[in-house]
Amino acid sequence: MSLAKLSFSIQLINKYLLSSTNCKKFLLKDGITSSYFEIESNPGFFTKSRLDVISLKNSCPQIGKSLSILKNFDHYQYVICTLIPNIADTDPFKKVLQKIRFMIIFSFTKFFQLLHSNNFDQIEYWNFLSKKFLEVVAETVNYFRQGTKFDEMLNDFKLDDELFVYLKLDKEKIDKVLDQFYL
Repeated sequence: MSLAKLSFSIQLINKYLLSSTNCKKFLLKDGITSSYFEIESNPGFFTKSRLDVISLKNSCPQIGKSLSILKNFDHYQYVICTLIPNIADTDPFKKVLQKIRFMIIFSFTKFFQLLHSNNFDQIEYWNFLSKKFLEVVAETVNYFRQGTKFDEMLNDFKLDDELFVYLKLDKEKIDKVLDQFYL
């Protein structure tokens, strides 16, 4: 499995923003309803990969939880991608949703990096942080879909600084790049 090197750069987020109009689901097989976990490539982040879930479970018992999180991440990244073109650039939700989708894609990449390096101990920590992040993602998308004003949900919205550190993402740089596009 060949992986893109996981490192944040302004060029990477710009590449993401320029390609974010091409919405697609990444999962071809989810590893939950099939014995394989297969993912489509996302250039600059990860390559197409297929993993045998049964053998993975022998070396990494917590993989089932990971696959469930990844399946949900894939759902939300796709939903967000389809929502973004219809949101005004001046709507603060657009910037937040773009940041969330970028972090979801980075989380996918981090997960595959951990698998590739057989760093199974870190997968449990990835599960922990990703589950917390998934809750924020679901709440934010639901707030937006329900028509909640951004100011009303702002008190409930907080991306975990621990996740930014874990993914080696610079929150301020991401915001700076997104500010050039939105608001």
